[in-house]
Amino acid sequence: MAVSTDYQATTTAAAGAAGTVAVILARVVVPLWLFAGAVLKLIDLSPSHLPAALIRWLGGNGVDLMFVLRFGIAVELIVAGVMVLVPPLARWAGIVMLGAFLPVLIGDVALGAESCGCFGSVEVNPWVTLVTDVTFFLALVFLGRRDRRLALGPVLPTSMVVAAGVWSLLSVVVAFALPADNPTDSSRVTASAAALPADGYYLPAYEEWIGRPFRDLEIASWINGLPVDLEVGQQYVIFFRKDCEHCHELMEVYFSGSLDWPATAIAVPERDGWPTENLQAFACVECRMGELPAGVDWFLQTPVLVRLADGVVDCAAEVDADAPECISW
Repeated sequence: MAVSTDYQATTTAAAGAAGTVAVILARVVVPLWLFAGAVLKLIDLSPSHLPAALIRWLGGNGVDLMFVLRFGIAVELIVAGVMVLVPPLARWAGIVMLGAFLPVLIGDVALGAESCGCFGSVEVNPWVTLVTDVTFFLALVFLGRRDRRLALGPVLPTSMVVAAGVWSLLSVVVAFALPADNPTDSSRVTASAAALPADGYYLPAYEEWIGRPFRDLEIASWINGLPVDLEVGQQYVIFFRKDCEHCHELMEVYFSGSLDWPATAIAVPERDGWPTENLQAFACVECRMGELPAGVDWFLQTPVLVRLADGVVDCAAEVDADAPECISW
C-alpha cells in the first residue's frame, strides 16, 4: 500500500510540474515570443523581411505583401494578448498559432532562407525558429492537456472577453494605422524618377517580361542611368547587389575583360540605402552602370540576368554563377 501511495504521489507531482510548465509557456513564454515578433516587425514594417515562403506563395500570386505584413502583426498581437488575458483560451490559442507557423517555417527551410522573417530585420535562422516552435507546440499539446488552469469551460468570464476584445481592437488599429516609410521621399528618390510603388515594394514576375521591350517594363522607369542605345543589337542587363558574392562570381566568370556584347549592370540597394560592409569587387570594367533608388524593397534575388535582342527581353531569370540561365544566345 505504501508503495502504491508513493507512486501516486510521484505521478501527481510530475503531472503538477508538467502542468506548471504548460501554464508558464501558455501565459508567459509563448505570448512574449509572439509579442516580440510583432513589435520588431512593426518597427521595421518592411515586406522584404517577411518569411521567404510567404513572399513566394502569396506575393507570387499577386497578394499585397504589405497587407500580409500588417495582418500578421495584428494577429500576433491579438493572440499574445488573448493568451495573457483569457487563461482558458491560452493553450488552444498558442497551439493554433504555432501550428500555423510550422508550414511557413518548413517552407523557409526548403527554400534555403537565411532568416525566418519572424522578427523583422532581426535575422534568425529558420531551423532555430522551427525547433523552438515545435518544442512549444508539443509542450502545449501534451503537458497542458489535463491542467485545470488551462481548461476551456463552456462559459468565459465577461471581464476576460471584454478585455480581450479591447486589446484586439487596439492591435488592429496599431498594425494598420502606423505609416510605413514613404518610398517617394525626396531625400531618397531623384526628382526625375517615376512614381515608385505605393506599397513600398516591387516583386518581379519575370515570365511577364519576356517578349516586351525592356524600356517599357515598369522597373525600367525607376532605373537611373539606363543607356540610350538599349535597343541596338544583342545586350545583357544584370541586376546585382554590391555585397552579393554570387553576383561577383557571375561577373568574374562571364563579364570580366573584353565583352562580346554590351552589358548594363544595375545596382540594387536595400530599403534603407547602400550596404557598407562585405562589399564585393566589381569585375565588369566595360559594363555601363545604372542603379535603382533606395526607399523600396526590391524583391530581386540577385544576380538577375536579362538577355535583350534589339531591346526586347528574350530571357530573364534569377541565375546561378555555375550555370546561369540566359547567358547563351
